[in-house]
Amino acid sequence: MKKNILVFIIVFMIFVSFGFSKKVTTISEVLKPSTITIGDEQMYIVENTSIYIYSLKDFKLKKKFGKDGEGPGEFKAFAIVTPQKDSILINSFGKLSYYTKDGILKKELKTKSGIGSFLFYPLKNGFIGRGFTTEDKKFYFTVNLFDSDLNKGKELYRMISPFQQTGKINILSRSLIYQIHSDKIFITGKEGFWLVILDNTGKKLYSIAREDYKRRKFTSEDEKKFREVLKSRFKAQYDRFKSRISFPDYFPEIFKFFIADNKIYISTWKRENEKIEFFIYGLKGKLLKHVFIPFVFQDALESYPEAIKNGKLYQLIENDDEEWELHITDIK
Repeated sequence: MKKNILVFIIVFMIFVSFGFSKKVTTISEVLKPSTITIGDEQMYIVENTSIYIYSLKDFKLKKKFGKDGEGPGEFKAFAIVTPQKDSILINSFGKLSYYTKDGILKKELKTKSGIGSFLFYPLKNGFIGRGFTTEDKKFYFTVNLFDSDLNKGKELYRMISPFQQTGKINILSRSLIYQIHSDKIFITGKEGFWLVILDNTGKKLYSIAREDYKRRKFTSEDEKKFREVLKSRFKAQYDRFKSRISFPDYFPEIFKFFIADNKIYISTWKRENEKIEFFIYGLKGKLLKHVFIPFVFQDALESYPEAIKNGKLYQLIENDDEEWELHITDIK
């Protein structure tokens, strides 16, 4: 029972992170992309456990690699790409893989801390990653430091999971999101509009908060749309847990955040004329801009794959002919 709930939690967390957009090209090689990541010279698109590398100059496919499995060069359940200075870092279920920029496997590290530990990013002499723990028969998401062999170390932050063995399941509880930039840790997950910045040892440096932020109200129509998505995407789990599912009176304050171009882009759940609200901050927490940016959602719960780089929003959008189009828009 506990293992089934944990696997459902992980899958759900992974898939749950402008002016008018300009279509650049059609990406014909993929059928159902899950993520898009932009590096300095290359674009990476993930579809299940396959990874496509495109040139940013002409958006031509350079290489495809990866498949489902547990052997060298294979990925289990998912793949998440993080470009590094001289390599590509790929997180998947149970391991962390290093590839050259050309998609050649360099080395792999196996997870040693159970199925609840994943999504690792290099940090000084080790890593930061997701953890999972139980205490007093309750489940908690955690953010932990890990050593160079992926052994779990110091816990930096924890948030109670909305998925417990008993009681209500709040589908729209806040997400525990973390990123690394300039050897600093950026984490959101606390109640309210809140982002904390830690040094590489986990010591708090400062935080970004908007105490007067007014959240978007969650309506009965919103609930209807969310339930339709859950039935479609997680039918077996939904049928099993539907009597326990509950929704809040308001959406969470933060939807996602991105760090790019020495800025923090924080998106909320507020929409206005098919645009989504963004607060753009400097890395030290100074508010630079508050804007509503056209942003396309696949359904009530999930946006189309997106990335931010060089002051531009990149988004893969499926058109009426079921073709995937790459749209790029300047963030003004």
